[in-house]
Amino acid sequence: MKRLCHLPVLVAVLLLAGCGFHVRGNYQLPDTLGAVFIDVPGYDYDLRHRLQQALTSRGVTLVDDAADADAVLQITRPRFATRVLSVGTDARVREHELRYTLGFQLRGRDGKYLVPPQSVELLRDVTYDETNILGSQSEQSAGRLELQDQAVQQIVRRLAARLS
Repeated sequence: MKRLCHLPVLVAVLLLAGCGFHVRGNYQLPDTLGAVFIDVPGYDYDLRHRLQQALTSRGVTLVDDAADADAVLQITRPRFATRVLSVGTDARVREHELRYTLGFQLRGRDGKYLVPPQSVELLRDVTYDETNILGSQSEQSAGRLELQDQAVQQIVRRLAARLS
């Protein structure tokens, strides 16, 4: 009887292993990448800081000047946009969609693409409550930071896949 209790767990583990599922690990970038300069337009310090953390945690050396870099990670057109998803019977917005898009590319010292231009687009639904404006604004701010984190993780995964 005890063996029959463990049978469903064993079957589930075998099915997951058989389908190729595995836990997403920490992507390492190759040592051959060398020193990297991060070029983020404007004053997007949050995005720059998140990229710096993600890359240094994966063993990448960062430099403060593009002339000293072996590669330049260029971020283009980072942009947040909102779109109304639902309106209540009183014609007030109840829910909107937060969209974050950006482009990126990685160029070597010689100007050739190590990773060609690519884009990232992420969406998040945010509810809006006019009776709790501060809460709605903090939810939107948290949503922006979450989307930036997800974008950085996508960039790192794509760099690792392309450079490996």
